[in-house]
Amino acid sequence: MLGLVDVRTDPGVLVGRHDFPVGAGGVRGVFVLESAVGDPVVLAELEGPRASSMCGWWISRRSPRFLCAPKIAGPSTYAVVEGLLVESWETDFPPEALSAPTRTGRMFRLSAAGRWAEVDSFRCLGRPLAEIAKDAPRGEIRRWQRDSIHRYARVARHQSEAFEDERATELLRDAVTVDACDAQPWRLLGRLEYQAGRMDRAVPALAAAAALDSREPATLVDLADALVALDAGTVAGKEAFSTARTVLNRPAATRDLASSAPSPKVLARDLYRAYLDRTETAAARHFTTRRRVEGQLAVLP
Repeated sequence: MLGLVDVRTDPGVLVGRHDFPVGAGGVRGVFVLESAVGDPVVLAELEGPRASSMCGWWISRRSPRFLCAPKIAGPSTYAVVEGLLVESWETDFPPEALSAPTRTGRMFRLSAAGRWAEVDSFRCLGRPLAEIAKDAPRGEIRRWQRDSIHRYARVARHQSEAFEDERATELLRDAVTVDACDAQPWRLLGRLEYQAGRMDRAVPALAAAAALDSREPATLVDLADALVALDAGTVAGKEAFSTARTVLNRPAATRDLASSAPSPKVLARDLYRAYLDRTETAAARHFTTRRRVEGQLAVLP
């Protein structure tokens, strides 16, 4: 049972009550936020046998109204940040071998009509949301993610052009924590690691870029080049190839490539062929790279 008690008198008065089915679970936490018209909304996060839910009362000027927050089909958790209700869930990309866990979520405000309105969202965030909210305008975290990625990429390019590759690499690793599902920082990071000769780091990063944006044919070549140079006989090389296959196995667009490749060079060969197939209709524009790729294929097993 969940109850709402008016404590302005002694003893308090029960003004709202809702009975849940047996086994609904206990209360994990209580949150207070405001509706669009400034009325308080008091919600309790209820921990059930499979997933949590958020229910409580909108204390409107007329009378308290029982309501529950929106809920995705799978497991999720709730929080209140900057006065907005946040529902978030762990993202299945990138895998743990490549990055720390990230969360995707959405943010709600209760409208004047008593309906939940989604006012913002975020994806693949690897930083605490409360920390991000200090920098992002209220209700604009998704826009802040996009702008931040572009800014990180621009500064990293300038740092690299100034031969400050280590600083550029640090910036791009920070960018991944802003949005781990954006292909751009992964590709730039992979290229820098490749230029530095760190193939065991370049391969997983470029695999992430290819998995996130398989429509970009140049990324396939970048990954194939790194796989050719990877020393698959070392522990680091074996782990890098295993991570790359795990990453590429996630999206359907690259799954077939990863599942049929028993070694880095075989995967590189398949990526080169995929590049040639995808650029065939624009062969003149890709002439130089296509010639180089054809040369690589001629010497690969």
